[in-house]
Amino acid sequence: MIPRFTRRHALQVLTSLGGLAVSGGASPTAPSGGALRATQAGGLPADQSKRWKGSALGNLYPFIKEEQQRTRQRLAFLNRRPKDLGAWKAECREKVFAALVYRPAPSKPGATILERVDRGDYIRERLTFQTAPSVTVPAYLLVPKRAKLPAPAVIALHDHSGLYYWGKEKIIETEKEHPVLIASRQRHYDGVSYPAMLARHGYVVLTIDMYYFGDRRLVLDEDLERGINDHSKVESQETIDQINDRNGKAEQVIYKNMIDAGITWAGVLAWDDIRSIDYLVTRPEVDPRRIACTGLSVGGFRTNFLAGLDPRIKASCVAGWMTSFRNLLPRYESYTVPAGWPPGLLDDLDYPDVGSLTVPNPMMVVHGWQDTLFPPEGVRAAFNTLAKCYDAIGKPERFQTFTFDGPHKFPLEAQQRMMAWFDRWV
Repeated sequence: MIPRFTRRHALQVLTSLGGLAVSGGASPTAPSGGALRATQAGGLPADQSKRWKGSALGNLYPFIKEEQQRTRQRLAFLNRRPKDLGAWKAECREKVFAALVYRPAPSKPGATILERVDRGDYIRERLTFQTAPSVTVPAYLLVPKRAKLPAPAVIALHDHSGLYYWGKEKIIETEKEHPVLIASRQRHYDGVSYPAMLARHGYVVLTIDMYYFGDRRLVLDEDLERGINDHSKVESQETIDQINDRNGKAEQVIYKNMIDAGITWAGVLAWDDIRSIDYLVTRPEVDPRRIACTGLSVGGFRTNFLAGLDPRIKASCVAGWMTSFRNLLPRYESYTVPAGWPPGLLDDLDYPDVGSLTVPNPMMVVHGWQDTLFPPEGVRAAFNTLAKCYDAIGKPERFQTFTFDGPHKFPLEAQQRMMAWFDRWV
């Protein structure tokens, strides 16, 4: 049997590409040595000569694309040019929350500290807290030991990468780490735990398991019957690979049934992340006036929504996920995870328009020009949209891009620039 080419495999290929180059400001440029090329799965160049342009949607592409192009982003800042920024944000946020269709009953965080580990420069707490009456979220909290308290805080949002077996551990330093976890961090973060770097620098850092990942990953009856995947032990690499592959195939099934149940995956993510702020502000070590957020890949997707929807986020850094959704068709359909876009929202707001709801709070965006998960023209369009929004309010310095000639990752230099960005604005 030919093994399935998953998103995880794609990212493994992508991270073998390219070195680092710097591009500052809001106007992205192509890497030296040639023009950017749109690509499909496996890095194949776009073929505009094909009848349906090589789209994975085939003969269904024209209908879906036509419907997408009918959308007008009616509430976008650049279309509305609002005089009352506060009223515009309130209207847009209400539209977004309505599209997310996930608003559980209020509940107190009710946190339980499960473990405290002294890591030298910081204390690492393993804990759980509630984001809804029946939803318990596992998390790590890093508390700096030498910072003046209350300290600024960062919500660090982990990536997807097709690695479902772990969530928060992808970016949090732990003891006796599995080789698969170490390899993943090397590919996506240059081997660095950026939450640990932030904690050593004086930030309180919170990281949760995203829905469907880590301790919240899919576990089936057959797993328990086989005595695997029950969180009581760490599995072999072979078993972990099997779980990741199975859970990747099941992603669309889970998404379909969430929609059928009347909620969206994106709504669950946004709600959990907002409720993470609710927990953070209960901690005496945290200055509630100085909270930032950052993340790679789907963590960047979550960062964009969290910064746009919650004014308590004072600065943000979106890594490896910034594009206009209008540019995804054709050629990039296969790379949008189920959390991708709330149904119907594109008629009101595009993806960067949601991010623009954070203005005048600062936003930084990191992107590698060899990242084949997003169309270069879509990335440029998003950059231009955000830059024009900040220009329009007279604060162009509060939007910054950092681009490099490399793949889908959050390289060390970008992490360091993120920390300097937070130092400046938080």
